[in-house]
Amino acid sequence: MAATEQEAYDLLTKLAIQYEAVHHPPITSVIDVPYELPGPQVKNLVLKSKKGKRLYLVILPDEKKADLKALAEQLEEKRLSFVSEETLVEVLNIPAGTVTPLALSNDSGKKVTVVLDQSIDREDTVGFHPNVNTTTLIMPFKEFERLLTHLGYDPIFIKL
Repeated sequence: MAATEQEAYDLLTKLAIQYEAVHHPPITSVIDVPYELPGPQVKNLVLKSKKGKRLYLVILPDEKKADLKALAEQLEEKRLSFVSEETLVEVLNIPAGTVTPLALSNDSGKKVTVVLDQSIDREDTVGFHPNVNTTTLIMPFKEFERLLTHLGYDPIFIKL
């Protein structure tokens, strides 16, 4: 059974994280979203190392294109590629098109390393899906960092 929207809300409630829920038509890609969401938006990519031993959740501004070659170099990997939908379900319990750091609570083996683009404004808000792509939860970046700490993740900040 896939991660549920309620699990995401329960986690935020447990941590007393304030957020604004914005309901919208499904978003599977940040390319050509036909409406505006409040605040800066990000995209979430799940990548794997060449041999698939290391997984990365890369979060970057939605307007930025991910240079996988440059990113691999910075992470000291030979090559990075997108994970299969099977791996997404296995590790984060979510299907493609709903990737969110709120699903990290399903990463029981702590297989994922969180990588954040340095250009994301840590004094602003950030928005993530609550395990479904028909809602975006807008929260202060500081609260998102608190969530990562609670889940046991120490993100790597790099320039993408």
